[in-house]
Amino acid sequence: MKRSILNKELWYSFIAIVRYIPQAIITPQVDGMQFYAPQKQAEFRARLQSITPDSKRVWGTMSVAQMLHHLSLSLGGALGYFQLFDESYWLSQTLFKWLLVDFFPAQPKGLRMPLNFIIPHDQQFDFDQEKKLLQNILEKAWQTPTEDWGPHPLFGKLTRKQWGKLAQIHVDYHLKQFND
Repeated sequence: MKRSILNKELWYSFIAIVRYIPQAIITPQVDGMQFYAPQKQAEFRARLQSITPDSKRVWGTMSVAQMLHHLSLSLGGALGYFQLFDESYWLSQTLFKWLLVDFFPAQPKGLRMPLNFIIPHDQQFDFDQEKKLLQNILEKAWQTPTEDWGPHPLFGKLTRKQWGKLAQIHVDYHLKQFND
């Protein structure tokens, strides 16, 4: 726990969370079950299809292929595609889970957790391979019942509705990052 508190990435996340609280209070909530609705699936399929290797980044430092890999990690770890380290602790499974999954209607800009999802700037990925992998992971996510989702590496066990809200918010955030 001491190592986690002293980590600068978590301090950046704390600042992002605090700055987002006033906006979170006035922004309508996201229904996590909408992630599984056919119209939302079609929307995300179309938005993902529109992403190209030349898509322009609006903020952040990731390349478009790194962003696709990052999204694959975030959902794929809970669906058995990747083995991610358990970074959870009591505070992340209670307060952070409540704030970031249950309360916040969007992902705050500058959020940097969990650490397993951070992609080194010099790490390269094949765009086409990453896009196809993310499409496969999303298809599996839309069909997966609650009992088949693994734990989140920071928040622990989530319901299907919580996974849906978290996925919807996270995928939307990063597709907007690349001028979708």
